Amino acid sequence: MEIVEFKNTTWDILRSISENMDKLFRPVGEHYGLTMMQVRILLEIGNRTRTVGSLGKSISVAGGNISAMCKKLEKEGFVMRSRDSADERIVNVTLSEKGKKTIKMIEKDLQRLYAESLAQVDQEDLRNMIIGLEKFNQMVQKMLSTRS
Repeated sequence: MEIVEFKNTTWDILRSISENMDKLFRPVGEHYGLTMMQVRILLEIGNRTRTVGSLGKSISVAGGNISAMCKKLEKEGFVMRSRDSADERIVNVTLSEKGKKTIKMIEKDLQRLYAESLAQVDQEDLRNMIIGLEKFNQMVQKMLSTRS
């Protein structure tokens, strides 16, 4: 396959997946007054304490941006932020009770809306899709690392 054809094909497929995922999941978050990224942050925090820095890395958001998003979520009552007692530069984030309840409701909504459709897909096919996406990501990362 030619590199331009490969780029165009994968770009189109990934854009389509992204748009469709957004159409599927955005309404669930909006029901609770949250953006897709805010839902992602809350899900990533889960039931454990995270640092703002580690949270940004895990969802690929720059430090200043993730910090602003966490401040907004705190203002809206979904998370609590606190400085680390051992190192004041580190900010820890945990879900508030409102955040925990909201995530439970979002998870129930997702289960109710999409579990039946997902159950119709063969588990081996689902695993292969994930493996394929992981391989694709590894290949792109390798291409990036050899670029320098």
